[in-house]
This record gives sequence, structure tokens and C-alpha cells, in this order.
Amino acid sequence: MPRLVVYGRSSFCPDMLRWGHWLKRNPVEHLAFDIDSDAEALAKVVAWTGHRSVPTLVIAPDDGFDPIEEPTPLPAGRGPRGVDRGTMLTEPHPGQVEEFLERHGIAYGGPPEGEATDGDGRLGGLRGLFR
Repeated sequence: MPRLVVYGRSSFCPDMLRWGHWLKRNPVEHLAFDIDSDAEALAKVVAWTGHRSVPTLVIAPDDGFDPIEEPTPLPAGRGPRGVDRGTMLTEPHPGQVEEFLERHGIAYGGPPEGEATDGDGRLGGLRGLFR
């Protein structure tokens, strides 16, 4: 069974802030690595993306940390932002996270218990950041 591994960072990053807000609203079991404190994780992200691009979401085997299948190569001259590479998604754009997880059978939850909605069943506030 595949699992989600997320390579991120602890220093300020707007993409990590959006990921954190999405994660708070959509709990998902995952393993996290901090490229600011883990040299091996940093080396992997740079090798995969050419940059310190986070968050980098990876679909890994249940006993591993690297992609379960080799990610599709990045298009020539293109950075990794928002490029779905099959088993890897880096700096996702709104709406990409849910489709990526669903395609790989990674379950994610709805709002935390007791979370207020805006009256029509939708979450207010930051829900739309990755939708």
C-alpha cells in the first residue's frame, strides 16, 4: 500500500504555509521530512526538482521514502511548481492536492470535528487555498 511522504521546511515558506492550512482542514496520514534540518532530505529534493522546492509530495512504498515509481521528467526549461509528475507533486496549485491523493488511493479527511461551516456545508476561510 503506498503512503504519502512530504518533504517540507521549517523556515518560512508561503507554499508550506498553504500546505499547513490545507492539512489542518484535510487531515492525511503522512511522513514529513524537513529539508532545513535533514541534509539527506534536502539532497533528494534538489536532485528531484533542481531546487529547494517545497512542499514536495511523494507517493512512496509503505516501507520507503522515495517515489514508488520514477517520476515523469520535468519538461525542458520548466520549474517544478505545480507539475504533477505521476508519483510526485511539488508546490501544488489550488485543486491539485485532492486529485493527486485520490488518484493514488491516499485517504484524507474532511474538516476536524466541530469545525464550523459557512451555512451550506462548506468550510469558510482557508479551505479554498488548495481547491
